Amino acid sequence: MQDPVTLADDADLAHLVDLLDILPDPDDDTFWEVNGVDIAGKLSLRLKPVLSGQAYPQDVDYLAVYVLKYLGRGNRYITVEQITRSLRGIDGVPAAGHAWVEDATRTAWALVTRYSLPNWRGVHSTPGRRWREG
Repeated sequence: MQDPVTLADDADLAHLVDLLDILPDPDDDTFWEVNGVDIAGKLSLRLKPVLSGQAYPQDVDYLAVYVLKYLGRGNRYITVEQITRSLRGIDGVPAAGHAWVEDATRTAWALVTRYSLPNWRGVHSTPGRRWREG
């Protein structure tokens, strides 16, 4: 069994949580509910173990994938413009919204690759094996 991943263990995870904290409260359905999808609910499902220090790599991976899918660059759910209007303390500065999306996308992708790569490659496989065998 793998050990839990805590905010203290992973600076990228802590940063992603900080980024999510400057978005609207999870109960703001005007922001978080899109086409009947409760995005805050999906994020909360994975954030709860993270915030309680009981997250496993798959929880972190799912959280990061959800950020990419629902908040990342080019997503079909919550636009950069919506994020820009909703960032706490930013007062709708477009550059801040774009920076938030880029930062969240980059941070989430780093977490996805960190916690999913062994599954994609195979736990017992050597990095680059597929390229050497070609």
